[in-house]
Amino acid sequence: MDFISEDKMGKSSSGGLCAKQHILYLLYITLFLLPLNPFLFYVPLLPAVILWLVNWRKKGEVTMTLPPLWQPGAVFLAAAFLSGFVSKNTGFSLMNWALQPLMYALVYLLIYTTVSSEREKEKALYAFLAGAVVTVVYGFFQYANAAGMAADMEAQSWVDPERFPLLRRRMYSTLENPNLFGAYLLMMISILTAFTLREKAVKRKTIFGVILFALLLCLALTYSRGAWVSLAAIVLGLTLFYDKRFGLLFLLVPVVLAFYHGQIVERFLSLFSGEDTSVDLRFALWESTLAMIEEHPLLGVGWGTYFLAYPDYNFFIQEEGVLIFHAHSMYLNMPAEVGIPGGLAFLTAFFAQGLLSWKIYRHSSDSFSKSMGLGGLLMVMALGVISIGDHVLFSRSVSFCFWSLSALCVSCGKEIKDKECR
Repeated sequence: MDFISEDKMGKSSSGGLCAKQHILYLLYITLFLLPLNPFLFYVPLLPAVILWLVNWRKKGEVTMTLPPLWQPGAVFLAAAFLSGFVSKNTGFSLMNWALQPLMYALVYLLIYTTVSSEREKEKALYAFLAGAVVTVVYGFFQYANAAGMAADMEAQSWVDPERFPLLRRRMYSTLENPNLFGAYLLMMISILTAFTLREKAVKRKTIFGVILFALLLCLALTYSRGAWVSLAAIVLGLTLFYDKRFGLLFLLVPVVLAFYHGQIVERFLSLFSGEDTSVDLRFALWESTLAMIEEHPLLGVGWGTYFLAYPDYNFFIQEEGVLIFHAHSMYLNMPAEVGIPGGLAFLTAFFAQGLLSWKIYRHSSDSFSKSMGLGGLLMVMALGVISIGDHVLFSRSVSFCFWSLSALCVSCGKEIKDKECR
């Protein structure tokens, strides 16, 4: 696989290429910063978006091209915007909409229209991988501080101490909690697995393999049960779409459960014990969320204001001052906040990324695009599973990473479209 192919574009005397290069540099910095801080990445992102729009309006190097299956995303954006006018805090809802869903759409279009050559896509991917390496290194340093992490566990109530008295640490690195870190790791594992499997150069394959092993180890140390189950979705995807022999990995699960009795196994088996407070909480939240959807089917309770509406539907947590920011399920949270039409549009846009990635994997002729297509497909499968019991896309960092990676994957399909038009 040739990752070092050069751009064949010459320099433009009009300065359009220079402007595009400025946009790309800012974009690469943004992609690197996405998992490191939930606010810092706006610093390079906002000027990148502004330069991109100016370049497009002046008919520079950048042209505006809508991605395939863009319509569901547009419906969701409109529904989320309109839902703000029925929320308990319209100003907050609209501001949140501008900084999150609108920015997700702009970043998606920015990547899809600007990152065009294979060399540019490689650089964007390396920016993602560099950010992943930093989160892994920081995560291990953080995990080594046992006292500090134990304090975080107690303060954030990330585990039931009565149910898991020996579980004192859960890795979360630069993300806000272990479940979000688990979701981020699943995305990077999906992409990197595809490239590791398909890479031919031994040196690069070894580097990818080492990073992939570190990501998997971090995933184990998050003790995120939803992320562990979602990892099985990646294995299933590899079994169905890459090599059926990956299905043999499922045979390892009963072996591990039979012979290893550490905290990882205890944590995993607690999903099925019926005595877990976090599972009970999720069922209670889902009951409240269904009531929200039933009473607000068209526009929901307002984008980003689930936490304001929840007290009116609090059937479980009676303690005052406890904030519940989301429904712990993407499939319920979206229709609750933006209504059933908007929620269905979002889910359609979400799974469309998997469908488009699958088509790219099936029909691309170059190895890079096929790897991106397979990785994008695995990513959607993994996040689709973890989002059943947790709304990980509530996180800005996780959402920006997902939509950015999806745009990078889908952009690989433009060559297929061009060939079909010839």
